[in-house]
Amino acid sequence: MFANLTYKQKLIGLIVIAVLLFLAANKRSFKVTRQAYDQVRQLENKLEYVNSSTTDVTQTQAELKFYDKIIGKQGIEPEEIQQQILDFTSSYDNVYVFNLDEIHIAESNGFNVISNQLTLEGDFNALLEIVYAFEREFKFSNIVSISFTKEKEFQTRKNKLRVKIIFQNYEKNS
Repeated sequence: MFANLTYKQKLIGLIVIAVLLFLAANKRSFKVTRQAYDQVRQLENKLEYVNSSTTDVTQTQAELKFYDKIIGKQGIEPEEIQQQILDFTSSYDNVYVFNLDEIHIAESNGFNVISNQLTLEGDFNALLEIVYAFEREFKFSNIVSISFTKEKEFQTRKNKLRVKIIFQNYEKNS
């Protein structure tokens, strides 16, 4: 049967058969493989997006904790913050509350600035210890000012060491 055909006809027949085989193979396996490859690529992209968004969430939570540490906790009443300051102070020995001023609320750049002023009395090491503890452990407010003063009591002729600590919180105006 192939003996009667010329090389040109055999070549054309071979090309036609190759094209038909390519189309059949494409429809049966190459197309399915390409679709599976595209699907895998889409799933990898989605997985990468989910992983990056999880990282973004943890990063955002870390930033929120950092900002809470800088500006003080949000959503807490000023009186509760003042009570937390007193509770924290009362857990230390050799430190006495000399004065606790009223809560001062000021408005600045769209924020309410809530200030608490506490004056403590005691020896230097105890005052330094409580100031350090306020800086490290107190989460409800941020210390913005610390000043040590030495005052002489004329009645007892003794020197008293005091520290004035100013705490501030920032709340967005509503």
